[in-house]
Amino acid sequence: MPQVGAWLVATWSAQTVVGFALRTAAAIALNMAVAKVTQPKGPKPRDLQTELRDSNAQRIRHLGRVRASGAAMFWDWAQVGGQRRLFKLLAMGQGGISAVETVWLNDKEVTLSGTAVTSKPYDGVVSIDWRSGQSALQSGGAYAALQAAFPGWTPNHRLRGVGTILGTFDAVKGDKISEIYSGGDPQISALIKGDACHNPITGDATWSDNIAVQARDVLTHPSYGPLRLADLDTASFAQAIADCEDPIPRKAPGTARRYIGGGSYALSEPVVDVLRRLEDASAGRFYITSEGKLGFRVGKWRAPNYTIREEHIVSLDIGPGSGEFERVTTLVPKYVAPEIGWQQTSADPWDDAAALALYGESAAKEIDFPWVQSHGQARRLAKIKMAKLNPSWRATVRLRFWGLLLLEEETVRLHLPELGLINASAWIDGFAFDAEGDDGVVTVQLIAADPASFSWTAAEEGDPPSVPEKVEPGQQLLAAPVISSLTIANNDGPPYIRIEVDPIDGPYYLGGYYRRAGSSFRYGLEVQDIRVGGKLVARSLPNADRGEYEIGIGWYSARPDSGAAPGGNDAASEITTVTGIEVVANTTPPDAPQIISKSGTAGGTLTVIMAPDLGANYYRTGLWRAAPAAPFSAAVFQRWNYDTSSEVAITASIPSEGARYWLRSENQSGKTSAEVLVGQYLP
Repeated sequence: MPQVGAWLVATWSAQTVVGFALRTAAAIALNMAVAKVTQPKGPKPRDLQTELRDSNAQRIRHLGRVRASGAAMFWDWAQVGGQRRLFKLLAMGQGGISAVETVWLNDKEVTLSGTAVTSKPYDGVVSIDWRSGQSALQSGGAYAALQAAFPGWTPNHRLRGVGTILGTFDAVKGDKISEIYSGGDPQISALIKGDACHNPITGDATWSDNIAVQARDVLTHPSYGPLRLADLDTASFAQAIADCEDPIPRKAPGTARRYIGGGSYALSEPVVDVLRRLEDASAGRFYITSEGKLGFRVGKWRAPNYTIREEHIVSLDIGPGSGEFERVTTLVPKYVAPEIGWQQTSADPWDDAAALALYGESAAKEIDFPWVQSHGQARRLAKIKMAKLNPSWRATVRLRFWGLLLLEEETVRLHLPELGLINASAWIDGFAFDAEGDDGVVTVQLIAADPASFSWTAAEEGDPPSVPEKVEPGQQLLAAPVISSLTIANNDGPPYIRIEVDPIDGPYYLGGYYRRAGSSFRYGLEVQDIRVGGKLVARSLPNADRGEYEIGIGWYSARPDSGAAPGGNDAASEITTVTGIEVVANTTPPDAPQIISKSGTAGGTLTVIMAPDLGANYYRTGLWRAAPAAPFSAAVFQRWNYDTSSEVAITASIPSEGARYWLRSENQSGKTSAEVLVGQYLP
């Protein structure tokens, strides 16, 4: 092992690891290990499908197949052949795009004949064109129509190496605006095939949805990658690429490929964040080889090459894999579903049957797979993840120099019969080397491995969301959503409206709005992705105390925009509207005031000394007056007193014909105590 030892001593020695600059490949691997404790960062799929009008928008690169919109590079009207026309140019992807497969306008899928949109209501007035930003079309801004309409947009406006879409929108008569352009020019999004992936071995670039091919591209792309071919362990990447193509059983005819997908990343984000998303999409792992190169493996069971035996061990610390309060019983994988317009949604949960039987049900844990675009793949990844979250045992093992054999390994056997471990398979979850360590020079962190977590049958795939039926004009709508509960949550900070809705079968989204009574401004209700007690839950943002509100909810065939008006092209149901919702932050009234003394005569002055409830629910006390012998319901408010002394004096003039008086306290939300009779003063 001369190469291994020499490289480790020079790179990872306990005394020198801080002082020496690690090679970029080693730095990436170390940062990936740190990133394991965090959720993957980066742009959310839904955010990428929204147009941006920001001159400082991030440069986004797409790989695989992605639904995306872009940043507006140009937006202006021109007179073209007697027709007033809007030109909108969107920068869709840095590095270019390989194809445009589907186009949506305001989340409505449209068909094209050439560049002309033929779907209603846009037929005859909207066209969509695109340039790849690659090869002969490398100048993404070089549209002849745009240059002819705007002489100032010259060939120098190249957008070189940027894939673009140009939308043109003809002005229409006033009576057609609400039908065609009700919200202004429609937002454009498209299902695109992203940039071609660079092959550092051949120098060629071809489009691919293979996760390992994409990972190699992210690392070695001539313009965007941090590494060179010499930094990669090419053999491991070649094997990972082949493993991604393995056939996997599925419910539908044929087979699925093991690990494919697509996603996007900002060129400004750390490369380790991008690689983490690719790791998650393939149950993969980057690692450092004995030559100091970066290797990559995707999730696939491989029998261990080595066995740790008693003679290799200096010390051992072993215990249960996780306790009752650490166990995860249910994982809910989130992925991008092509069936519902390439929106992110939750796959069927994956349960750990053994943990459920032993510990009972616990809160479901979400895992985010923004690069995954298959329900079956999301479930397979959840199964693998569950096995690693709930191992039967964990161990820290300090080894002699023999342990250097494990540097590039992902698994190992642990053979300790006296502990009941007979060639037990384990993942190597951590590796450390200290050439001068007194208690072993190599330390490995092991977790029990379950090879069965990589087995898969078609029956385990579950059911992806169904393709929603398009709601055409005149088509019968679904029944309005049924609200089973509407409450004002006031025990968790500022008050807000919370509703529970009975779910329905089918691929429909719940969406809605709320607004203050009398206001024309609508705000979107936040709909939770996880059901509570079998119900769908939605809530408002914090509301004003003592405000009156209205809400409206409906079912939609595509995820509705936040705060959208009821109805629209994607509306699949009637709207349920609730008005007169009174928001109260504090429903607990103060105690009634205690009268200490009182005096007064008709035509004179009333003086009351009272003790208010000075607890957290107290705000003020009011004085009320009615005619002699009249009940409190006939009383008229006189004045407020906000004094918070232990004894408070309240005075008032008593009419000559006499009167009857009461005191009543309230909190800041207007919740009142019982009224207290002060007395009746007669002439």
